[in-house]
Amino acid sequence: MHNAAFQACGLDYVYVRFDVAPGSAEAASGGIRGLGLAGVNVTKPLKTEMIPFLDDITEEARQIGSVNTIINRGGVLSGASTDGVGLQRALDAMDTPVSGKRVVILGAGGTARAAC
Repeated sequence: MHNAAFQACGLDYVYVRFDVAPGSAEAASGGIRGLGLAGVNVTKPLKTEMIPFLDDITEEARQIGSVNTIINRGGVLSGASTDGVGLQRALDAMDTPVSGKRVVILGAGGTARAAC
């Protein structure tokens, strides 16, 4: 999906998967820098484990306590979370306002974390 989008946009990028063992966040951050990766997406459990090894994170990611997107700018790693905005856009697309309403969140992943 990502590679097809890059190609359609004429971008010379490639999206590849790296298997990173839980507890290897420090090594992963070194790998991002060492390989000169422009950016990465991370999933659970690295969403929380990566934070101490980043140079900065957005305020939203700090409040949520997790990141799912890391950008490498010359070896400076910046973390962000797109989970909250992704959830909001999905709700907006379904014309489902939730402001002031009680909701039930099933699951405990990054999006649930961001929604709370």
